[in-house]
Amino acid sequence: MDKDKVAKDLVDLAMEIENLPLESAERSRLLNLVASMEQHLSGEPVEQEPQEVVDAVDAVISAFETDHPTMTGIARRLMSALSSMGV
Repeated sequence: MDKDKVAKDLVDLAMEIENLPLESAERSRLLNLVASMEQHLSGEPVEQEPQEVVDAVDAVISAFETDHPTMTGIARRLMSALSSMGV
C-alpha cells in the first residue's frame, strides 16, 4: 500500500472515530493513536515505539470489531500497511 493510500485511511479512521458515540476521553485517546500513526508514517521523531502503536491498534480492533466493523477494517489495513513499511 502506498503512502497516499495510508494517509487517506488515516483520515478515514479519524472521521470514523469522530462519528462514534464515545466519551471525550476515549475519543481523544483514539485520535492520539491516529496522530501517532501519522507521525510514524511521516518519519517524524516520535516518543512511542512502533510496537506500542501496533499493540494499541490491536487493542482498538479487539474492542471495537463487533460494533464498529468499518473502523476496525480501516485499522487493520493501516496496521498491515504500516507494518510492511517498517513501522
